[in-house]
Amino acid sequence: MSSIVSDDALATAMFTYSKILSPSLQVLAILANIFNIVTFCKIGLKDSVNVTFLAIAISDVVYVVMDAFISASVVIALSPWQRDLPVGMLSLSGCVHFYQFVFLDSSTCLETYLAITRCCCVALPLKFKNMFTVTRTLIIIIIIFTCNLFLRVPLFTSYGLAWLKSSTTNLTKLSFVAQKDFQTFNMVEQVGARTVCPVIFLFISTLCSFLLTKSLVAASLRRKLMTQCDSLVNNNASEKSQINEPITTKTLSAKEVQLVKAVTLVIFLLGNVLLVLSVFSLAQAAVAEFYPGKKYKNLHGVVTYAVNLLLISHAGYKSIIYYKFNTKYRSTVNALLRLDSKLH
Repeated sequence: MSSIVSDDALATAMFTYSKILSPSLQVLAILANIFNIVTFCKIGLKDSVNVTFLAIAISDVVYVVMDAFISASVVIALSPWQRDLPVGMLSLSGCVHFYQFVFLDSSTCLETYLAITRCCCVALPLKFKNMFTVTRTLIIIIIIFTCNLFLRVPLFTSYGLAWLKSSTTNLTKLSFVAQKDFQTFNMVEQVGARTVCPVIFLFISTLCSFLLTKSLVAASLRRKLMTQCDSLVNNNASEKSQINEPITTKTLSAKEVQLVKAVTLVIFLLGNVLLVLSVFSLAQAAVAEFYPGKKYKNLHGVVTYAVNLLLISHAGYKSIIYYKFNTKYRSTVNALLRLDSKLH
């Protein structure tokens, strides 16, 4: 069998992806993140966590907009009427393709940073309470975006658009032109950003998810113990204070518990996405024929569609998590949508 996935199956998958699933998820993700941006700006940026959430929303919406542009370019490129256009749409999408990873990887870095800060604040609250200020968080956010952009400058400068004459249509179009070092920088991108980094971030996100989950369980047990202690009416006041003092100093507040739950769920879902990306990238590295233009190109295409849908979904469903676990976010959303008056 020359390919696990037939050409007909690939065509069906491509139609379903490009005409139904991808556009639907892209529109929802863009609207959700625009709403996130408005909501967090409305809440205020006096808290470092909200600043990070806002940066993630901005990064996510830019990534999805670029992905939507690439998808639209591919659809246009496959249309019969596009032959007279002055620019090759596949070439245009190829140029934008690498820029979207600046924002995809920035979102991943920001979510990982958020996980690390929450772990530090939960594990050692006295030591890290005042470390992650809004100013420092803004500096770190700028560094993350800057590094993800400038580390790719060699790749960005190794290709571009140029006027080329097609031998088949005899038309001159703006087409993708790669320099001699493009393949080298592209390989560095594939190995570093698409293979090594997802594995590293997967390890960090898994560790942070474990520590945050452990802290939630411990906080729940402490609250239960406090409730039991308060119900013991026969204890004298001095004995009761001796019991409660070491517990209350280590117990998370209700607001902190909800925040930790939100961050934990975001990081857990990020870990699942990174796991898929890591397996996908390692499969490309381990199986030489699992690549575009090779023996298993059809299977690679179908898996690529599935991975892209997962990435778009991850960029869009955070609104549900925020609404579920973030009290300020929920109250602000209800006020913006006037749900409070409708509920009453």
